[in-house]
Amino acid sequence: MSIVQYFEIFGGMIVDLTIRHIVLFLVAFAAAALLGVVSGILIERLRALRFILPVVNVLQATPEIVLLALAIPFLGIGYTGALVPLLVKGILPVMQNTMSGLRNVREEMTEAARGIGMSDRQILFKVELPSALPVILAGMRISAIMLVSVITLTAYIGVESLGTLILQGIARMDSNALLVGSGISALLAIVVNQIMIFLERRALRATGARP
Repeated sequence: MSIVQYFEIFGGMIVDLTIRHIVLFLVAFAAAALLGVVSGILIERLRALRFILPVVNVLQATPEIVLLALAIPFLGIGYTGALVPLLVKGILPVMQNTMSGLRNVREEMTEAARGIGMSDRQILFKVELPSALPVILAGMRISAIMLVSVITLTAYIGVESLGTLILQGIARMDSNALLVGSGISALLAIVVNQIMIFLERRALRATGARP
């Protein structure tokens, strides 16, 4: 069977799996971006939370497939068992870059803001976060590319995604399924990467840095 015939026969299934893959990615990435920024701010501001950092380093080094396997006894198979490990891995780059971006905000900027009477909250939202935005977006780009690729692994725990095609290809020795599943996954990763690069450049221009 040619690749064209494969698309003609299974086109509906391919579109459905691609949509499911994209929706799962958007949900996981939105939650990871939000929680990553919030946790990065909290850990950077509250020294009592610094004990989390060694745990973060261990989780960062843990392969995604291992986290998915560990989640099964507690969360079962399906979307819940997939989303929690995805969130764990997706949050980490955003959190680390948020901490790094806040830490590297120029001190004279915050001192000037205090000098004109800004509160700590105003300084955070009007000075520090806008200044750290390019670094935060770089962390989000890492997270997004990782998530859109790793979602293919969720097929191992019963979640329908482009990984389903890859598993079918392996099980049936079907090169068409393998090529379509991996090819569309790679294309999505490229598109996501380019979108995030565009946003990073816009943020760099907005902060006066060179793109």
